[in-house]
Amino acid sequence: MPSLPTEPFNRRIEVLLAVVDTPGETDLATQLLEAQGWAVRPWEGSDPDTIGAGRHGLLVEVRLYGARLGAVRAAVSEIERLAQRHQAGMWVVEAVLVEHELDCDHRTRYHVREQDDATATLPFSLRALRRSLTSLRIVIRPGRPNLDLVSERLEQGAFTGRPFDPRGHQLIAPTGMEGRDVDAPPRDTGTSAWRIALPLVAGLLLALTSGFALVAFEGFFLLLPIVVAGLLVWPVGRTVIGTGERRPLRLQLAWGALAVGMMTAFGLVLALTVPGTAEAAVVVTFAVTGLATLVFVLHGLAYALVHSWFSRNANWAVPALVPALALTLPWFGGLLHTMYLGAFGIPGDGAPVSLYWRYVASLLPLGVALVMTVFWIAVAGWLRHYHQWIHSRGTSVVTVSLVCALIFGMFVLAGIGGAEMASGRASTAARTGETPDSYFGLVGKLVCAKPLDDEVAVFNGPLNSKKPLLTFGPAGDRVWLWDPRRTDSLSLRLEDVVVTETRSGRCG
Repeated sequence: MPSLPTEPFNRRIEVLLAVVDTPGETDLATQLLEAQGWAVRPWEGSDPDTIGAGRHGLLVEVRLYGARLGAVRAAVSEIERLAQRHQAGMWVVEAVLVEHELDCDHRTRYHVREQDDATATLPFSLRALRRSLTSLRIVIRPGRPNLDLVSERLEQGAFTGRPFDPRGHQLIAPTGMEGRDVDAPPRDTGTSAWRIALPLVAGLLLALTSGFALVAFEGFFLLLPIVVAGLLVWPVGRTVIGTGERRPLRLQLAWGALAVGMMTAFGLVLALTVPGTAEAAVVVTFAVTGLATLVFVLHGLAYALVHSWFSRNANWAVPALVPALALTLPWFGGLLHTMYLGAFGIPGDGAPVSLYWRYVASLLPLGVALVMTVFWIAVAGWLRHYHQWIHSRGTSVVTVSLVCALIFGMFVLAGIGGAEMASGRASTAARTGETPDSYFGLVGKLVCAKPLDDEVAVFNGPLNSKKPLLTFGPAGDRVWLWDPRRTDSLSLRLEDVVVTETRSGRCG
């Protein structure tokens, strides 16, 4: 019998296969299925017409991790793809989801504790409290509580055979742990509330946002909230009425249309009646949309990272990223500063900037890349949860490498694009005589440069002392200046020139 697979699972699907009745085909099918970590055993049915003539029956237990929805279809698809990939003669006859009533146990739980000491002087002492909270044994039996019967069986050693002394031990049935009669009808456990609460809240928040958006948007953009509200009808309706039984599609759509319609209408009325400007409606729309998106992303991240390559290797992957980021961030920040200054013809070391500003400069593009990556990882998590990527087993290393390359690419492109746009805005401001905005520690100022002698050494001159020049500060014993009229840079020694900040946009 094969051992359990290394990958965890929470869905079991029993599949009946019809395999070509030859030793070679049966052995091949068994080897392929067991290599996936699935249990395989012969089919013991008595009707040969069930699997067809010339066929041998195999029962396979496919194990998957993800949602209940789509698990059976995913199991069938994976076996069929496995057969096509290896040209194995096996066909699916039936697939059934294996489930047991484990969420709600209706049996009685008996707790065995130490008997209270009758000679104790303090009934509420620490020792008495410890005894009341410590369970030495737990016995779970069907039916209503029957302390005498269970105590008698414990004395006889009917369960584990461990000794039980009624004089030193106390058998109780805590309140709320009483079972029900064996012949009582089973209870409908339904779906756990926490599993539907967050998706339902997210859907209703999006519907409420659609109502706000009908007031905030104009023209063609009015179709966007209408389309969003329409797409929410089926998932919200399916969540509202539950999934314990098969529900007609029209019933799901009716409940979904009612819930989504009410929330959309409420958002529309709220946006029209509450005092406020159109800008306020836009702010509320984006705020609620952001909250719903956050719920979507958090769920997706949980589905993507739990029981994944990252969760299994986070103990070494995360510590390895710390020194790598500590070295990469200042290097990339220095690269952005160099590109920004390069737009003015100034070298990277031609302006003073601290190491901390290099970290800060790299954090913005890193944040953009991180947000985009996290969102798409969340989307991948939802696809994984609903068994849409079940055929990507064994590609985790390739996927991680591609994601890292994607993160680095977005990281570099976002930073370089931001540096180019910032330098363009700064040069435009300098041409119009305005002081440009600072760029992560690089503070540009319009200055007047007056040479101390009639002839001074100027790199890439001449020096125009009558017009304002742009500088980002001295670097060592030199200062770099940018002439907005020539759109070129020049450099002088600090001992040869007097640099003063212009006040009126003129010099001399």
